[in-house]
This record gives sequence, C-alpha cells and structure tokens, in this order.
Amino acid sequence: MRISPENPSWTAPKAGHDWRDDNVLLATAWLSELADRRTWKRRMDSTRDRFLVAEALWAKGEPTMFYDPRDTAAWYIFQVNSYANDRMNWVPAEAVRMVPTFTRLGEELPTLLGITGAEARAARLMNGDRSQPDGGLFELLVALAYRRNGWNTEFVTERPGVTRTHDINVRKGRRRWAVECKRTDRSSYDAREKARGERLAGPAHALALANNRSIIVNIAFVAELDIVPDDYLAKRVAAYLDGTGPNRWTDNQGAGTIREIDWSLAHNVLANDDVYFGSSRMIELLVGHYDHDCAHSMTAKWRPGRGRPLWASAIYQASVVRWRSLSKEAVRKKAKHFRAIVAKAARQLPQDRPGVVHVGVETWSGGDVDGVRHFRNMLEMTLFDPGATRLRWVYGEYFAPEVSTRSDESWAVEETSASYRIGQHHTPEPLPDHMLLSPEKQINHGVHWDPSSQFPLRRR
Repeated sequence: MRISPENPSWTAPKAGHDWRDDNVLLATAWLSELADRRTWKRRMDSTRDRFLVAEALWAKGEPTMFYDPRDTAAWYIFQVNSYANDRMNWVPAEAVRMVPTFTRLGEELPTLLGITGAEARAARLMNGDRSQPDGGLFELLVALAYRRNGWNTEFVTERPGVTRTHDINVRKGRRRWAVECKRTDRSSYDAREKARGERLAGPAHALALANNRSIIVNIAFVAELDIVPDDYLAKRVAAYLDGTGPNRWTDNQGAGTIREIDWSLAHNVLANDDVYFGSSRMIELLVGHYDHDCAHSMTAKWRPGRGRPLWASAIYQASVVRWRSLSKEAVRKKAKHFRAIVAKAARQLPQDRPGVVHVGVETWSGGDVDGVRHFRNMLEMTLFDPGATRLRWVYGEYFAPEVSTRSDESWAVEETSASYRIGQHHTPEPLPDHMLLSPEKQINHGVHWDPSSQFPLRRR
C-alpha cells in the first residue's frame, strides 16, 4: 500500500493561488514557437473549445475524452500552460504525465539549445509527430542527460526512405557511442483491465445511488477481470444494501469488503475548500486515504464550485469502488518485457561505434507489476543476442507518475533507471547513475517500487 503520510484533513490556503511555474512556461513557449505558425493558433483554439465542451459534459455526469488524439501535442501544451498559469483548465491526472518532462526541459533549455539538431527534433514532435509526441520528448530528455554528464551530443539527421538511422551521437574524449531511444506505449492489457473494472463497478454505483447510500467497495481480485462475471460486484452490493448479505467475502474470484462512507473528513474539508471531482484527493477524503497501487472508480451527487465546473464544493451522495488485481496471469501480462523493442532498436545502430538503447516505460500498475517487469527485462537482456550489431548496453527508464494528495505537491513522479549489459564484454556503460526527470544530486541506489532496496548514492 502506497499512501501519503500526511494527515488528509488539510485544506488549501485562501491566498497564494497566483503562482506561476516559469520553467514550464519557458518550455511551452519554445515548443509553441516551433509549431507551424500558419496553423498553431487554430490548433490551440480547437483544443480549448473541445476541452470546454467536454468539461461541461463531465459536470453533468457524462464523461468524455478531453482532446483530439490526432493532436496530442497541442493538448500537452494546453494542459501544461494551464497548470503553470492559473490551473483553471487543468486536469490533474493528465497534467501529471506531462509537467515533469516540461519542467526538466524548461530548467535546462539553454543546454538543450546547445545540442545540435534538438530544435529540429522538437519541431518534428510539434508538427509531423503531433499525434505521438512522447517519443520526441523522450529523445530530448535522453540527449539532455548525456550533455549534462559531459558528453558532446548531437541528433542524427533522419533519412526517411533511404536508410534507418539511430537518434543521437555522443562523444567524450576518445569514446563514441550511438544512442537509440524508444518510448513504449502504456500496456494495452492494463487499459483493458481498467475499463473492465469500471464496467464491473458501474452496477454497484447505480445500486448505491438508487438506494441513496454512500458506500466504499474494496476488492482484491485473484482472477483476471475479464473472466469475472458482469454482476459479480452488483450481487454483493445488492445483498449488502438490503441487509441479506455480509459486508465481506472471499471466493475464487477475489476477496472484498463493503462499508459506509464516513462523511466527517470530506464535509470538514469541503466546508472550506473545493476539490477536483473524481481526483485522488477526493477519493482520499471519502475513503480516508488514497492507495496509489490500486485502481479507483467513483460516482457522486455533487455541486460544482463557482466558476470551476470540474471542482466540487459539496457532495451529497457517493460510492467508491477500489480494486487491485493479484492475479499472477494479469501481473505477467501487464509486466510485458521489451525484448522485441530492443531488437528493433538494435537494427538501427551503426557498425562504426558501440551502441546503447534507452527504453522509456510509463507505468501506472503498481509496485508488484513494476518489480516483475524489471526482473523479466533483466532476464531477457541477459539472454539477448545482439547478432552483428554493436549493442552493448540497454537502459530501462521507468516512470511512475503520481497524482499526489499531499498539501505541498501538485504532482509527483517516481523514477528508476536500470542498466542491462548485453553480451559478454568489459565496455563501461556510457551513462551510469543518471536520471531523466529527477535531480541527479538527490538519487538513491535501488528501485522505486521497493523502498527496502534504496540507499543514498555516493558518487565517485
């Protein structure tokens, strides 16, 4: 269980909401300048208009997608600008994925501008790659890490239709490396499992609303969610609500509990503060804490705050379903290794210098899955045959964004950089003890999903 150590009864101060994040704004201004000027204003206007329509639908209890996925780059700029300016149009669960990257780019923009080819790569992610900007942003972060650690760094000019190229060349003294970057998509199994959990929770929410009851359902599934019957939760909630069933159970699908919501915490906070509807903070107020290793679904009867349709000033009825999948098969499918990605990347490396591959993995599945994924990648990379390529090292760059519930944070991210040796050789790794998002002066040995493995890093 990963929960905030802070007492959840805090409320936001009434003053001080006019802060700006100038580092983030510097990054968005730079990227916006690189977008096609003929279409950029129209793209941003379209992004804002779609968001405002979606915002109104959410306020009426009709969730819909906030943005057009064909222009994810414009959505990123819109969200990050909102976070850095006035927070009026930001979506916390979306912004937490973007702000750490833009923070790093803004902090080190002068360094980034000194990297040959960086502006051209950034321009491509804002225009031709606008539907999938994560890959380009990841490459910029990797290039910055090498430059920060003393390497002369330059992007390789792409030659589409002529030959496959790697992403970056780095040089330090007599050492030269070819660098290839791959950013993985979020696990499709993870997304399907989340959607299945929402479908199982839906009838439970409807029953709670129909009976004007406010409940918390907590369930640990031991079976994969796609084989759990559609009415699995509904039957147990119905029996609990009419008094014929217990408030806890264990069977071959999972183990769960049902209890009434204790309103004291939520009412005390909402008397003085508005809270983003459906956020981790709101669930914390209803449940008493927020477990970042669990998935959550909630519905409620609520009153929007004045001038902020997605923020609640009062809640009258609510239900929360919290679940965690302990199925070994589900964990295995979510913890997919990246062998195939590395094999593809290796084919893009040249023969005139050793090569290294950085694989970026964004994970929301919790520590159990993260640990299994790392073990599987370690095993696969130990057995990986680089063939005729000169691949020597692979870095797994694992990011776990966290929608923080702490009073002194608007976002958080946990990060682990794991190195995997490829083949039998004595070539030192090119970028030991690095981080892409986190300050490198404050890092630990170990992995973020296992606190017992961590101890302060002492640099030589």
